[in-house]
Amino acid sequence: MKQKSIIKISVFIILIFAMHINAQDKITINHADSLVGKTIDGEQVREAVGNVSLSHNNVHITCNRVIQYFNQNKADLYGNVKVVQDTLSIFAPQGTYYGNESKVVCPAGATLTDPKTTLKANYGVYLFTQDLANFRGNVRITDNTSYTITSDELDYYRSVQKSYARGNVKVVSDSSVIYSDNLVYEKLIGISTATGNVKIESDSTVITSKKATYYEFEKKSIAEEDVKIDFLTENAVVYGSYAENYETRNYSFVRGRARLVQIETKDGNTDTTFIFSEKMESFRNIPEHYIARDSVKTIRNDFSSVSNSGYYFRDISGKGGVISLAGEPVVWKEEMQVTGDSIYAYFRDDIDDIYIIKSAFALQLNDLNSSRYDQISGIFMHIKFIQNQVDFIQVDTNAASIYFVYDSNSPNGANRSNGDVIKLHFKEKKVDKVNIYGKPTGTYFPENLVNTDELRLLGFRIRTNKPQRPSQ
Repeated sequence: MKQKSIIKISVFIILIFAMHINAQDKITINHADSLVGKTIDGEQVREAVGNVSLSHNNVHITCNRVIQYFNQNKADLYGNVKVVQDTLSIFAPQGTYYGNESKVVCPAGATLTDPKTTLKANYGVYLFTQDLANFRGNVRITDNTSYTITSDELDYYRSVQKSYARGNVKVVSDSSVIYSDNLVYEKLIGISTATGNVKIESDSTVITSKKATYYEFEKKSIAEEDVKIDFLTENAVVYGSYAENYETRNYSFVRGRARLVQIETKDGNTDTTFIFSEKMESFRNIPEHYIARDSVKTIRNDFSSVSNSGYYFRDISGKGGVISLAGEPVVWKEEMQVTGDSIYAYFRDDIDDIYIIKSAFALQLNDLNSSRYDQISGIFMHIKFIQNQVDFIQVDTNAASIYFVYDSNSPNGANRSNGDVIKLHFKEKKVDKVNIYGKPTGTYFPENLVNTDELRLLGFRIRTNKPQRPSQ
């Protein structure tokens, strides 16, 4: 008997507890100037008017008028709606609060505020159990100090301060402006992940790509697919399929069909330098320079080259600089071809000097005969240009040369020379004078004995992989 009484008391306590829990989940009107009951579509409702106050769990709401639906456990809210949960406040002209889902829907616009964030849009939904805001239409979220996001739609997780923005996204922060179709912004760790028509503007660069991640604290960007980096202070643009940009270090790395385009202005005209490679690094501190590796091609006016690696040091004046090449380099200057172990080309407005270190070889197709090549070789070579034309070529150590002779544009034999040093002087693109120093030897071949297949220095080889200037 005693056991049955204990069971009855327990059941009663459970029922009382369940009723209490159920009462907590129901929307409660705490105050109103007037309160009337009525029926709408067969459902009993209460209409509260004037200084209405209602609550649901730890959510408190004030507004001018409320229609409460008992069965649906929801309340339509009208006029000066304010929904508060702890430090969170939502302001709206109207809305509907759903007790069973613990959410408020504001179809005519809403403003959400907490100590860290202000979020506004034309349409707003807030899920209290998930701390999740879904806002749509002219969305704007800001912490009022370090960042602002605008977009067509945005999901905001308050507890982790993480935003998922979609459509016409723009993020303005202390260090950058980011545009994209979609973006995830993690405020606590300062990372933005953007996809679709990405554009990142910072102090010295503009990066565009299909995908990118921006690290706000490090001022670092990683971009993928159709990458373009515009260096604002260098009149230079780098393209590739993958890039990393370190803003504070003025350093960038690009790989995947990398391409540098740098424009210089001369007498109102523009000169463009192109460098192609698989990998390219740019160092934008003084001295500004670029390092290209793997399948390197360089084009600058009528100068072009191929090599395994290349360095381009830009002059501090912003005009010209030095291009150094290594790894089976080949240089072309108009009809001249130059090879060696390493090659250094110095530019100002036009090319001034080319130095070839070890295994130096230069050949030039003769203007008057397409089968005759003037040639010079040695260990070291210096080619001097004046007004973009060859002035002299000097070769040191094991020097040798072959050049063809003309008499009033008619072929007149060939000269073959050797010595420690040979210096060829040019006039109007032809050899005008030859100086030979140190054990000079020379042989003249009359025209009737000229055999162009035999008149070739050791190392003679015509290269056919001359880069073609792109249409851009």
